Amino acid sequence: QMQKHSQSYLFTATKMLSHKAVLSLPLVIRAGCSPHIPASSVALSRVISVHQCKGQSHPRFITTARQNELILNRQPRVSHYPPLNRRCLSTHPIFDHNAGNIAKDLSSEEFDNAYKFVYHQHNHPHGPWLKTLQTAQKLLGHSPRILVIGSGPGEPAATLASNFQDGDVISAHSTKKCVDWASSRFHKHGLSNVAARLVPSMENLDMFADGSFDLVASCYGLSHAVNPQVALNEIHRVLKPGGSFFVSVWENAPADPASDIILRHACVGPDPWHKGEDNRDIVGNFACPLRSKRPLSLSKPHLLEQMLEKANLLVVEVDNNEYPLKLGKTKDFAFKALTLPIRTELQELNKVNHYHYQDAAEAFEDVLSEGFMVKQQEDGEMEVPYNVYKFLVARRQFEDDDMAKETKAIQRNTRGQSSVKKTMPIKPVDVKKDPVIFDTWNRMKSAASEKVVNAVKKQIDGFKHEGAVKILDAAPTPDATTAIEVASSHPYATVVATSTSINVVEGIREEVVKHGLSNMKVKALDPSHMASFPDKSFDVVVCSFGLAFLNSPNDTLKEFYRLTKPGGSLILSVWEDFSLKQLSEFIVNEMQAAGNFEDFFDLDSSSPGVLSQLTPFAKPHEIEGLITDSGFNLNHVDHETARIILSEASCKSDFGVNVATLAIRPFLQEMEKSGQNKNAFEEAKKAFESMLRDPSLVSRDKWGNLVTTIPSRFKLVSATKPFDETGFIGKKNM
Repeated sequence: QMQKHSQSYLFTATKMLSHKAVLSLPLVIRAGCSPHIPASSVALSRVISVHQCKGQSHPRFITTARQNELILNRQPRVSHYPPLNRRCLSTHPIFDHNAGNIAKDLSSEEFDNAYKFVYHQHNHPHGPWLKTLQTAQKLLGHSPRILVIGSGPGEPAATLASNFQDGDVISAHSTKKCVDWASSRFHKHGLSNVAARLVPSMENLDMFADGSFDLVASCYGLSHAVNPQVALNEIHRVLKPGGSFFVSVWENAPADPASDIILRHACVGPDPWHKGEDNRDIVGNFACPLRSKRPLSLSKPHLLEQMLEKANLLVVEVDNNEYPLKLGKTKDFAFKALTLPIRTELQELNKVNHYHYQDAAEAFEDVLSEGFMVKQQEDGEMEVPYNVYKFLVARRQFEDDDMAKETKAIQRNTRGQSSVKKTMPIKPVDVKKDPVIFDTWNRMKSAASEKVVNAVKKQIDGFKHEGAVKILDAAPTPDATTAIEVASSHPYATVVATSTSINVVEGIREEVVKHGLSNMKVKALDPSHMASFPDKSFDVVVCSFGLAFLNSPNDTLKEFYRLTKPGGSLILSVWEDFSLKQLSEFIVNEMQAAGNFEDFFDLDSSSPGVLSQLTPFAKPHEIEGLITDSGFNLNHVDHETARIILSEASCKSDFGVNVATLAIRPFLQEMEKSGQNKNAFEEAKKAFESMLRDPSLVSRDKWGNLVTTIPSRFKLVSATKPFDETGFIGKKNM
């Protein structure tokens, strides 16, 4: 039984040991040691030695001659145990000192070869390079700018460059040797859209401007940063608003404790014992060089997530995987590959003539014989198993000063463009009264609905249900995605949807019948005046993008407050910016190029346009102020992005024309009405069809839907009604 489970016993034992217990372990371990597992005592002593290396004092766990003599003379407690021999008792197994030559050569060339050999194994099917590529293909649009920091010999920069041929990729590293290796790799594979750059450190990316990249990636490099938090702050700075950061860090890497063991024995030497004042053998204080690289420095649970949050990077995905790392078939090469984390320290010891290479080789043999940090296959191949890494995806959110930066950029780009003429005054259009705009808005879908639904479900799941949880979905779209999803997944919930539009109400009722929902009702009510509902009626009130079409947002929010139970939640989403503006500009330019009209209007005219009316809460803290003024307490504000669905895969793209021309609809109406172009909408449709060939503006998602390539920004706000009243039913889980 001990032989079968010796590895797990060793790991458990070392976690339980105190410093005091370590000093008393020799008798304990050897008194019950079976001769069939002689190396277990060796492994435990080595691991204990590693634990002690972390302090200023470094006692080495070695059995003294007196202790061995006492143990050998003891009678075994169980009669069937055979007598213990010195091989079982000594932490130094029988060892051929000529084999010590495997650790003698510490040349940089040998270590470089070992580094490249291990490095390229990260292309394992379960490794971070492929994971980075697959995630990038899901999130990135066309022509992305990508920075790979700590890229080493050029990966995953080369992989990303070969798969995003319209992208601009930069591979950055802090050593010239790695930059040269990366450049050579790019040239070898004929990659012209990637360049290698030398940076001072991960903490200093001054050569890159603010908001330069759509994606920043780091595979294991962050663990080696002197100050990872400063590095994350720099990554936040160079990311575009809405840009992504992919980072891989080791959670379990047996090569790390193995390196500690080897380093400890390489610097202590063969005779670490000396006599104390009481003439007893004691362990001396031997200071090993401090390690400059710690692959597991960010392995503590939730540490990296907290650091990302501190850098204002929102964690959106966390994944784990593992793969083995081969060390080669010869022991001298495997020694170099295993000790890569401590190559600098070993070379430092060698320079000062304090490198005990035979002891380092002996420690390597011990690690190999144990078989749980390094395994040797039948063909002689040595490998490190159980390498577990964590892969995180974080997003640089939209912040208050981003809008100011964009405004300044627009002003710089439009200087000197006075040749643009405004030939006709565009009469302001009330989007609430235009039936086509209102219908288009209601039918327009986006990828944002899933995030709103998840936010609502999270709030519902936080309640203890003494009765049915009541949910109000105010001003939804005709498909009522949020209400339908919640009612379907939470049969104990009672969902009520309200709208001022009879067409919307009828559309939702059809969806309710279609899904067979008995726990959902639909009413034609003005969300700003719902007197038919008594006070404190709902546990959760939801308003998903509908606030822009309501006549009085202030009155509506106050009504939401009245209807919410104390302790209940408000989930509200509003658009901050629409990528539809770029589509409208393209259509206008195409129409002008075709000679359909000589002059065109300025989309940023002083009169309130369609998009400005659809994004009335784009100003920073605008909606937050209204929510708090109505009495709610803000819980969380999340800035997200979503692509607008122009038309679904099963539909024709005709509806996409209405969505794409939403911003210029008043302009097209005025052209037809004035007679300047009686076929303005038809010409706009032709321009839209031309736009379908431009993947930088529109593309197909994985479901085949026609979507905007450029994502739009929205804000998702959650708030709570204070517990200053009584009589509520739902109680939050503590």
